[in-house]
Amino acid sequence: MFTFYIFQETVKVQDQGIIPDKIFACIFALNDVKQIRVKNKKIPLEKMNNKKDSRDLNEFQIRNIRILSHLLVHNAIDDDIVELLRRSELDYFSIVDKLSLMEQKINIDEKTNLLKYKKDYLTNIIKTASRIYYGGKVTSYHITLIRLDIDDFSLFNNKYSHEAGDRVLKRIADIIKENSRPTDYAIRFGGEEMDVLLPSTDMDGAKIFLNNLYEKIRKTCVMYDGKELQVTVSAGASIYEYIFNNGKKIVDQEIEDIFIKMQCRADDALYDAKDQGKNRFCFYKKEKGPEYTAIRESYTKKRNPQ
Repeated sequence: MFTFYIFQETVKVQDQGIIPDKIFACIFALNDVKQIRVKNKKIPLEKMNNKKDSRDLNEFQIRNIRILSHLLVHNAIDDDIVELLRRSELDYFSIVDKLSLMEQKINIDEKTNLLKYKKDYLTNIIKTASRIYYGGKVTSYHITLIRLDIDDFSLFNNKYSHEAGDRVLKRIADIIKENSRPTDYAIRFGGEEMDVLLPSTDMDGAKIFLNNLYEKIRKTCVMYDGKELQVTVSAGASIYEYIFNNGKKIVDQEIEDIFIKMQCRADDALYDAKDQGKNRFCFYKKEKGPEYTAIRESYTKKRNPQ
C-alpha cells in the first residue's frame, strides 16, 4: 500500500495497476466546516460529479486528486510534491476567503482601502489552514503580525496640513498592499497605525517582507503643494506558532485571545523601535518582556519632555 495525505484524511491506494480516474478520496469534515458529507466513505473519482457526493469538492480540488493519481501511476510522487500541492490548496482557500471578505465594502476603510480591523481575522486564517493540516501529522504553523506607525505624524499634519497627511497615509497603505501576498491581511488599525497579518510566515519570512517594505518606503516621496514630502515608519512584529494535531479543537474565543496577545506584543516591539530612534522595525522578544514597560515610559518621556 502507498500512503499519502490529501485534504484532511489519509488516502491509501494500491501501488500497482492503478487507473487514475479510479483513485479514491476520503474527505474529513472539520469543526464548523459543514461542506463535507463523505466522512469515512470511499468514492470513485468519476462519481464526484454526482451532486450528492461532489458538493464538497470544487474543480481545483479534483484537479489536485488527478495530479496525485497521475504521479502515483508513474511512480513519480514523493512527500515534497504532496506538500507543495497541500500548500497550493491552502493558498487557494486563503485567497477565496480573503476575496469574500473584500467584496463586502463594509469591511474596507475608505481613506486607505485597507481592511478595517476585525477581531476574527486570525481565527479565519487558522480555520482555513486547518482544512489542510488538521487530521494529518502534528504540524507547526507560524503567523506573523506586524504593526506599523508613521513617525511623528501629528507634527507632519500640523506642519503640512491634514490633506497632505491623508496623501501620505494613502501612499504608505498602497505600498503595504503592493508588497503583500494575496493571502496577507493589510489592515488599518486606527489613525496612522496599520497592521499586516502574514499567514504561514516565520521570523525569516517576516524579515524579508519588512526589509522589502522599508526599502520602498524610504525611497517614496509624496508631492503636495509643489513640495516632495517624505516620512519614516516604525514597526513592531510578533510571531505566533500554532500547533495542529488531531486532538486539538479550534475554539473561536481562544484564537481571539491569542490575536489580542499578538497585538500587545507587536505594540511593545513598536515602542521598542520608536525608543531606539524610529525608522526601523523590532521583533517582540519573550525574554525582554519585563523591560517593555520601561521602554514605553522611556519613549513617552522623549516624546513629551517636562
